[in-house]
Amino acid sequence: MTEETGRARILASDAAVSHRPALHRVAPLRICLDREPERGSVILSMSELRGVADGCGHLVPCEPAAGHRPAPRRLFGHSSFVISYLLPFLLLAVGLFPAHSAPLSSPAVDSYDVRVGTETFAGLYKFTTNTLLVETAQAMTNMGSDVIKFYMGANAAGQSGVTLTQNITNLLTLARDQPSYHQVLDMPFRHFIIWEYPFENSDEWWGSGYNSTQGAKDYNEMYALTAYLLTNYDNSGKTFYLGHWEGDGYLDVSNWTANPSPVTVQGMIGWLNNRQKAVDDARSATPHTNVFVYNYAEANRVRDAMSGNSNINVRVIDSVVPFVTNLDYLSYSSYDAQNLSTSNLYATLDYMQSMLPTNKASMVPGERIWIGEYGWGYLSLAAQEPLTRPYIQRLLSWNSNGHCLPYILFWEMYDNQGPATGATNFCLIDPTDTKAPCYYLHQYFLNQAKMLTARYLESNGALPTETQFSSLVSPILNAPLSAPVNLTVANLGAALSTNATTSVSGQITQGVYGDDEASVWVFWGPQDGGTVRANWQQSLLVGVNTNFNPATFDAQLTHLLAQTNYFFRFWASNASSQAWAPASSQFSTVTIDPATFGSQLKISFAGYNRSSALTNFPVLVSLGTNLPGFSYRQFGSPSGGDLRFADVTGIVPLPYEIDEWNTNGTSYVWVQVPVLAGPTNFVWAYWGNPAATNPAATSTNGAVWSPLFELVWHLKESGFPFADSAQMHPALAGVSPVSTAGVIGKGVAFNGSSQFLDAGTFDVGNTFTLSAWVNIAAIAGNIQSLWTDQKGGYGSAGFALFVDTYNVSNKVVDFASGDGSNGNESTTATNSVSFGHWHLVTAAINRTAGTVEFYVDGTDLGGSTAVVTDFATLADVNLGRFTNSSFYFDGAMDEARVQSGVASADWVWASWMTVASNSVLLTYAAVTQQPPSLSITASANGLQGSWPASGVGYQLYITSNLVPPVAWVATTNQPMLSNNEWQIALPVNGNGPLFYRLQSQ
Repeated sequence: MTEETGRARILASDAAVSHRPALHRVAPLRICLDREPERGSVILSMSELRGVADGCGHLVPCEPAAGHRPAPRRLFGHSSFVISYLLPFLLLAVGLFPAHSAPLSSPAVDSYDVRVGTETFAGLYKFTTNTLLVETAQAMTNMGSDVIKFYMGANAAGQSGVTLTQNITNLLTLARDQPSYHQVLDMPFRHFIIWEYPFENSDEWWGSGYNSTQGAKDYNEMYALTAYLLTNYDNSGKTFYLGHWEGDGYLDVSNWTANPSPVTVQGMIGWLNNRQKAVDDARSATPHTNVFVYNYAEANRVRDAMSGNSNINVRVIDSVVPFVTNLDYLSYSSYDAQNLSTSNLYATLDYMQSMLPTNKASMVPGERIWIGEYGWGYLSLAAQEPLTRPYIQRLLSWNSNGHCLPYILFWEMYDNQGPATGATNFCLIDPTDTKAPCYYLHQYFLNQAKMLTARYLESNGALPTETQFSSLVSPILNAPLSAPVNLTVANLGAALSTNATTSVSGQITQGVYGDDEASVWVFWGPQDGGTVRANWQQSLLVGVNTNFNPATFDAQLTHLLAQTNYFFRFWASNASSQAWAPASSQFSTVTIDPATFGSQLKISFAGYNRSSALTNFPVLVSLGTNLPGFSYRQFGSPSGGDLRFADVTGIVPLPYEIDEWNTNGTSYVWVQVPVLAGPTNFVWAYWGNPAATNPAATSTNGAVWSPLFELVWHLKESGFPFADSAQMHPALAGVSPVSTAGVIGKGVAFNGSSQFLDAGTFDVGNTFTLSAWVNIAAIAGNIQSLWTDQKGGYGSAGFALFVDTYNVSNKVVDFASGDGSNGNESTTATNSVSFGHWHLVTAAINRTAGTVEFYVDGTDLGGSTAVVTDFATLADVNLGRFTNSSFYFDGAMDEARVQSGVASADWVWASWMTVASNSVLLTYAAVTQQPPSLSITASANGLQGSWPASGVGYQLYITSNLVPPVAWVATTNQPMLSNNEWQIALPVNGNGPLFYRLQSQ
């Protein structure tokens, strides 16, 4: 889980809420009880409302009734508001819980094939007033399935429990006009596998030979149905597979003890080729987008063809399928293989693959074989689960050239046989409406498969490949699956920011895909309140979970008493569940103790020679082996988790953010310096504390950029979401640019034709500063859009910052503004920005005064006083294009920012210097390490060496003789951290003294 996708944090105050991605914004509220006795009113301060006072005067979070969704409530423009109700009704008046809760789901995962499913044919019972088809389809959606297999044809009454009226005369009218079928086709299944039987012919009319007259009837119905599905479900993402029942059932001669006649075989070949042609022709002639219709055949006696003698080896797989030359897909009713060993099962699938015609190999996506049926209905319901689970597991792991079986379908939802057959358990729900163990196997598997897929996508920025998915989900089938836990909450760490402010972290894991996003709270106080919310002194709504992976939530707890021990505990709740962390955790209000860090670095700012002092300025700190005395081995955390920064006192922490951590090169860290005024300013960096490897809260909560920045995109991601380090406007939409080398580590490259990032709608205000590092393609010859909330066209409402004017490569920086009628373009001189090189382009805008000031590489290029003063400031903001899909940026970008206020010339210059000439602006002293004191003590097994925990990366050496030249030999034992010190077992030399020394690496 990356920092961008797995961590939520509090921004500016103890009640300001932000989390990734910014799908919900919860108004910062805290209660201020200021009762007006004569009216019984309660004054609620927007900056102070936190919860509802209980009978003891404590503030506790309001909790709606189960399933209650408070109406959306937004309050703007007032520092306080009055609710003229008695205090007991305050809960309903305010609605402290988020106004709405979105499901924890992803469109990409929703459309991802998780392969396992079931079907519905000729069920013998039902439990509702719906038709059998609708009832069983709803049971599948309740189970979480995305695939359904069912029957369409004249025997709808027997197969689907649907009585057909006189107007239903063919497959088209069945799909279009029959209510139950139309309802099921409209349900949120994405994969439909259907036995299709045209009305005008019997199912096996071709058994005595194929003829074109009857073939034409089949063709017409199959063509019309295909065209209807492509048209009616255009752009739905649905896929329809039109096929038939077990093909070898049609070739059965005396229970498969003899081969069928050549006439029957040829008739089946003609029948299937005709059906395939109907689907192909309709697919070719019907315009459609993002909807798919295919034809399939089904085999079920594959083992006969593989190993039977010449009297019983003429089967669908070897005598029919190879001659259906344009066949899309092949289904396998796999009862003859489900009890085979893995090797024999895979040999069977490989054999089927070898028989599949290759004409469609390049045109039909993925693997073209699936499992259409399997099951052990002659066994008890309980006995089937231990067989089903490993069979699914084996089938998941088979692949052909990286493609896996797309569907593994259990027979079936309701049993279609009865006592007379002795097979009464081909079902997931039995005649008493009891769910079988295999039902829960499917339900739990489908949930976990979707959740694991979503976590993979969140962590890797891409969906798993077919084989990756198999590896991802196969282990969960090693044992019976258990019901998912809705919410799991854990306390993580606590880090002191100042002597009155602490950052605490908690982790939440949601286990049900599609469940409501959970609200996350933290409770704290000098007494442990346990699991009773009213027993805690303070509480805070931290945010709403939007992460599939375990997500870390950080909260800044303010107004703490110095040198005081506190307890805290995280709690999460949604409509279906609530959970506490297993136990309360503790923290103390202490400041940084430099002695606990093994390494320290003094960073001064000798290169800042401007006249004004800059407050809360984010400087870029570059850490790497180019610094004297620096080594990544000095860190207690391989990811820099024990890195800390402090102000000139050396003990007050500073906010920082690790931009990129690269143990093989240079790591980049943004640090908010309280004052940047010249060579006398300096800050401290500390690391080498294995007891402090959890990053400080300020490293992830956006504090580095608060309060001056509205948006900070480092553009280091390779796809959505592009994180906003200011925690307000991540890029969740657009067309993703590609990752490339940036001016700081990674940046992105835009293609000049389609790629852009959408920051969403927000108000930049009357004064703001736009900036971005750009490397414009040398061939660019038209407007190169940077920041815009404006459509292309002179006078369009909004603003736009770009390079080059319309159809001219003049290399000016241009700021356009308009109110929808009037407009202005303010520009720099020509050739202000060279192409093919990195430049920092900045524009500082004062809408009220009608001014813009331009900068390139920190140099003031002058400005304009002709900016339109009423251009729109609340609009959708794009990076890399105008908002009507015009004038795309061609080249690379890095460090794109929207800053509140008009940045000064000194600020802009320092912003450029900290990146372009970092070693000039900043002076890095040599890294100093605290020489740890080595102690050698007797232990039960000999000797033990120990030194302070801050001695990270030190190596212990031994020699038996100090006479030069001394031969020091490194100990082979590795030190272990215990009781805040490094401890190492040492040998005893019975032949004389041993000498020891510690040496930094």
